[in-house]
Order: sequence, then C-alpha cells, then structure tokens
Amino acid sequence: MPSHVTALLAQIEAERKLLNSVAGPQVQSKVSRERIRNLIEGYFADVRPMIEDNTGDGTHVAEVDRMMQLLLQLTHKASSTSKYKELFRSLKKHLVLLDTKLVAAPVRTNVIELSAADGRLVATLRSLLPTAAMSYEQALIDLRTENRLSWRGPATDLREALRKVLDQLAPDEDVKVAPGFKMEPDARGPTMKQKVRYVLKNRRVSKSISEPTENAATAVEEALGTFVRSVYTRSSVSTHTSTSRDEALRVLDLVRVVLCELLEVR
Repeated sequence: MPSHVTALLAQIEAERKLLNSVAGPQVQSKVSRERIRNLIEGYFADVRPMIEDNTGDGTHVAEVDRMMQLLLQLTHKASSTSKYKELFRSLKKHLVLLDTKLVAAPVRTNVIELSAADGRLVATLRSLLPTAAMSYEQALIDLRTENRLSWRGPATDLREALRKVLDQLAPDEDVKVAPGFKMEPDARGPTMKQKVRYVLKNRRVSKSISEPTENAATAVEEALGTFVRSVYTRSSVSTHTSTSRDEALRVLDLVRVVLCELLEVR
C-alpha cells in the first residue's frame, strides 16, 4: 500500500473514531473542526499531488477531492456529526479502492516521483497566486505522463509560474529604482536573475544562498531557449520527445529550487 494513502487512511479512521465520542448532534468543538481542517489541507498539499489514479477516468480521485471539499465546508460551522461520519465512511471506501488500483498497477520506472516540496509549493502558491499554482500543478501532472508528442507545454507552465511569482514579489518598477540596478543589454526590463536578487537582498539573505538561486533563475531562461531551438533542429521525433522530457524535468528542478527559496519552502 502506498505510504501516502496509508497515512491518510489512518488519519481518517482516527477522526471517525473520535466522532463516536462526540456528545450531541453537532460537532461544536473548534479544536475538532480545526484538526479536521488540517487533515484536509494536508491532503491537498502533500497527498493529492502524489496520487496517480489508474482507474482510467479518475473517478476515485475526483470523489476524494469532492468529499474533502464538502468536509471543509462543514468545518466552517457547527455541522451535523452524522454528516461528518458519512463523509469519512465514503472517503475510506474510495481511498481503499484507489489504493487497490495503485498497488495492482504495473511498475512504471520512467514516471517521475514528486518531491515533498512540490506539494508544499502548490499549497503556498494557491494562497499567494492561484494562477501560478495552476501553472505549476499542471506541469507536474503533465510530467507524470509518458505519452506526449511535445514537452514544451509543461516547461512553459513552469516558467510562467516562476514569472508570476517574481512579478508579484519584485515588480519591475520597484526593481528598477533599487540601489545598484543596471538594465542588462538588449533587455526590455529586469531579468529573472535581477528580480531574484532584489527579493533575497531585501530579505537580507546571505550571498552564499542568494547567488546559486540567482544562477538557477538564469538557467531557467537558458534551458527554455535551448528547448525551443531544439524543436527545429531535431529531425527524429522519437529522439526529440525523449530528450525534451529530460529537458522539461531539468526546468522543473531549477524552478523548484528558485521557488522554494523565494517562498521560503523547505
């Protein structure tokens, strides 16, 4: 049984048992509701990005998502204990069925394993910039598939997520008036590297940390440039698609490094 599903099932079973001890028809305790809310947030931040549904139509994942959202609605007020119990029973049922599919699925050695940081990044981005979260999460989903004719989309989504974060944390006009700023030759505005430097300098991050992050931001742009040029220089589609996937994964590694530092995700 995949460990992330096992842990979630254990949490759900623990909460279900605690509900049996609730006196009265409603869950009044703010502590209990906050604990359930934390479980839901943990699911979307850490478990959901790692779940791969092998049922073909994604039924079980969609149902778990839906019920988690319904649970979240219940936590906003003193809601019926029976409704909580019903949702927890349904959640357990779909997670067990999903787990069965995950265990029975053939091992796919070419499927990437998501970093634990990816779940935390998506959760952080959702609260800060939902559109950036969507771009990053879409790239993660796309990179977990193997049968794509082009990998340019995921790579572009990753760069777009990073660009949106940098535009939010380091607006062009603020960067331009910062002490020591100098426009790069042929640049229309501050580069990603300059924006990263602006954010980390304001946070008083040491140069030993700032410099590698700045270089990673520059490498994102360079990798994307190479990526686009490669589309026109490779004659073999099979070579192009396999190599492009490796390049897209390199972009993921670079963007992850920069975002983790910018958003202080460890």
